[in-house]
Amino acid sequence: MEGKILEASIKCEARRAFLALCSPKTRLLHDPVADPYAVCGHPNPAGLGDAARFSQTGSWGQSSVLFPKLETYRTADKCGRAPYGGAEYGVPLTPEADAVCRKIAALHKGHGAVICPSGLAAIATTVDAFSPQAVLIPDNVYGPMLRFLNRRRIKQIRYPAGASADEFRPLLLKARSEYPLREDLLVYIEAPGSGTFEIPDIDGMIAIAQNAKLRTVMDNTWASHVRFQPLEHGIDIAVQATTKYEGGYGDTPSGIVIAKHPQDLRIIAAELRATGNGAVAPTTCSRLYHRIDSTEERLNQHAGTAARLIEWFLQQPFVTGVLSPTLATSPYHERFLRYFGQGNSLFSVVFRPDLPAKQVEAFVDALNLFWVAESWGGHLSLVLPVHAKREVTPLPDGYILRFHAGLEDCQDLLRDLNQAARIL
Repeated sequence: MEGKILEASIKCEARRAFLALCSPKTRLLHDPVADPYAVCGHPNPAGLGDAARFSQTGSWGQSSVLFPKLETYRTADKCGRAPYGGAEYGVPLTPEADAVCRKIAALHKGHGAVICPSGLAAIATTVDAFSPQAVLIPDNVYGPMLRFLNRRRIKQIRYPAGASADEFRPLLLKARSEYPLREDLLVYIEAPGSGTFEIPDIDGMIAIAQNAKLRTVMDNTWASHVRFQPLEHGIDIAVQATTKYEGGYGDTPSGIVIAKHPQDLRIIAAELRATGNGAVAPTTCSRLYHRIDSTEERLNQHAGTAARLIEWFLQQPFVTGVLSPTLATSPYHERFLRYFGQGNSLFSVVFRPDLPAKQVEAFVDALNLFWVAESWGGHLSLVLPVHAKREVTPLPDGYILRFHAGLEDCQDLLRDLNQAARIL
């Protein structure tokens, strides 16, 4: 144990020494978290700017909601909503949550929305609300969703990660013959997909699903409302992890479900009330509400930095490829231009197959500004291995690392990659 503590202490000192040579912008982001043990690994321990002020207002998530008369309470209990806004009992659907939901629903041009404690909770709430027997999912779907479907014993029918309409149609028709009732089968899209960022023929798949009269759900976390609006393309329900670009600083754990149709929203809201999965802290909702306005500005900066980092990696002899639909060489570039137009912070790097995994992992451990962490979309740059579990889509040979380009000075990030690359 003492050896591990000493090793961590040495890494903290190395990081501080590296930060001393960084720009003020990069130091502003990293100095508060240079020692992750001191802040329990939180990416934004003190809040940022005006967010701290917004965190001190609102209902604070008090569990009791007070009513002047029994009749007032009975009315609220029957519909699940207090006359003041928010739920009649507990944290779910606070006025702060209502404000966030109205704001994001409007941005997506949806009928309405509900907020959940995480992106996975938004997915789980949606699937549970409709209780399908089977779900058509892309082969590159978000890993925790697979765990959830296994837990619920819901059959997974996988289609290729970058499926064309011609590849998708026979799979759907076969599934439709096995599950003839609309409620028994759900069509699920995630694009670009997790880790390797393939893009299917979204419009073609939607048309096929609509013709079969099936409900469609899309995970739109990669794009946010800024890059793509699923409901405008005919998707019935969009889910997003608003922990990512909308929250922007890693401290707004939440997910949102946006429904195009009133009847779908009623079903999802009833599920949320029954399970209590809408309990998102009002302070979180307050931060999220105000940060949504700067989503596009931050997303554009993330994308610009990611493009420069991709260019650096493509020039390195230890790299065999970069996975990003933003590249003209990507087989999904035409679809990327059609649906999204601009990139975000994410890309994955494929290392030479002959490089030992330990050597690639030593490269990761030598980085000072790229933190090892799950999730993405926040102000700090991140890196994580891609552990894809594919059944019908082949993966490239070699160790794959996913990078998230944060809001640091790009020159500092490039300097960090150069010093760590000496190991390779």
